[in-house]
Amino acid sequence: MRISKGYWIWGLFPSKEIVFLNEIKAKVQSKLKSPFFETHITLAGPYLNIDNIFLNKIKDFAENNSVIILNNHGYAFKQEIFKSFYISIENSRQLKEIRRNIYELNNFDLGNNYSPHISLSYGNHEIKAKKEMISNLPKLNQPIRMSKIALAEVDEDTNLWKILEIFDLN
Repeated sequence: MRISKGYWIWGLFPSKEIVFLNEIKAKVQSKLKSPFFETHITLAGPYLNIDNIFLNKIKDFAENNSVIILNNHGYAFKQEIFKSFYISIENSRQLKEIRRNIYELNNFDLGNNYSPHISLSYGNHEIKAKKEMISNLPKLNQPIRMSKIALAEVDEDTNLWKILEIFDLN
């Protein structure tokens, strides 16, 4: 069962990558309409509640972890609302390790068939439109740096994706 309301740990990107990713996302959303959400990669969650102890653990975690490089597998899509159209990210050893370390801070469903991605559009869109969209987007031949982690509040029922705290990776 999908939990639609809770708190999640997201990975965020430095300015140069955000500008590039947001340009792509804007182009995608001009054709594949979507609710607004910040550009991110989901790392961990959901957590049904959080407290200051957990926030301090996340802050310490960020201070003791470095920027990581995310290799991408290009654009992809599924017939799922929250994986409608996205950039597929390699589930690398480094990404698995950072998730395992976050799990140690406060458990979440670690074995939930994690499929790392950077969403570009949420919603129910036609496959034909998605295939057409891919041919109109720039090639993704550079890795993407993840330089921050964030705590986000999510309520999919009301289309809320709100960043509460951001922590720079060391």
